[in-house]
Amino acid sequence: MKRLYLSCLLGICYLVSYSQDIHYSQFFNSPLNLNPALTGVFAGEQRLSGNYKSQWASVPVDYNTFTLEYDRNFAASDTSNFFSLGGIINYDQAGAVSLNLVNLSLNASYSLRLSDHSYLTPGVQVGLHSRSYDRDKVTTGNQWNGEFQDPSIPAEALVNDGIRFFDVSAGLNYHRQTSYRDFFDLGVGLFHITTPDQSFSGGATESNLSQRLSLYGLSSFEVADKLDVLLNATFQNQGEYQEILVNAQGKIYLDKDNTALFLGLGYRVGDAWYPMIALQYNNIYVGFNYDVNFSGFSEKTSNKGGPEFSFRYMIYNVPNAPFKPCPIY
Repeated sequence: MKRLYLSCLLGICYLVSYSQDIHYSQFFNSPLNLNPALTGVFAGEQRLSGNYKSQWASVPVDYNTFTLEYDRNFAASDTSNFFSLGGIINYDQAGAVSLNLVNLSLNASYSLRLSDHSYLTPGVQVGLHSRSYDRDKVTTGNQWNGEFQDPSIPAEALVNDGIRFFDVSAGLNYHRQTSYRDFFDLGVGLFHITTPDQSFSGGATESNLSQRLSLYGLSSFEVADKLDVLLNATFQNQGEYQEILVNAQGKIYLDKDNTALFLGLGYRVGDAWYPMIALQYNNIYVGFNYDVNFSGFSEKTSNKGGPEFSFRYMIYNVPNAPFKPCPIY
């Protein structure tokens, strides 16, 4: 019986290790998680951004996810190729045993000028991942003393309660911008190219991290003097899992130079709707959305997917930036 319980524990951790990468409803506000080739592809010189998502807090397997990103480009003018560097920190915690992931990655990209309005950018990402769980929160069948579950009996556990591994990802992005307010990006990213082993079993079993294919389109169009329309979509595939998200927003300019209001609606196919709102003032952007689940799991969540926040701060030090900056971007 003990072997059976330990086998079940091994199996649970094996399945958990096949879970999806972290993902945001505001995927367009976490560019380095979307594609390493988006490093440095923005209007300005430096970009600091952050994301936080709380998911399924009403059930015992809630998720909390946090991301911090920084990237900058080294563009000398708007007529030449340029190099960009960036870094990203991801943190994710889930479930009753606090299974967590910490990811530290370095990004690099090189943007090739194709024409007066377009660039092609390949990018790479090298990351260090750390996974762990709280052994003290684990309960197993051997703690049953014949009458009740006895927490004073040590629970059976896997060989390791923490692992580390390196990872490599790459991507390609095409950017076209004809004015301050009209641009689009099309790209593809492939994450976990080396499919590293992330098993807790100490070599007894293997659990390779599946590659993630990321396809997307991001766009902005000026439709009126004080109104832009933003359209974004992505397809994510990782092992047996896939995700399709679409998002549309109206960007309303509240004054000539400084302030804009974003109102939008997103849809995760087969899972959730999410209304969103964002405010931009000068170089600061803050966004919020709330997922409303309608999938089969909504019976447990009462349609409460959870809130998500995003933050961005831009530094415009480049007067001749390749992706033309303006006070509201």
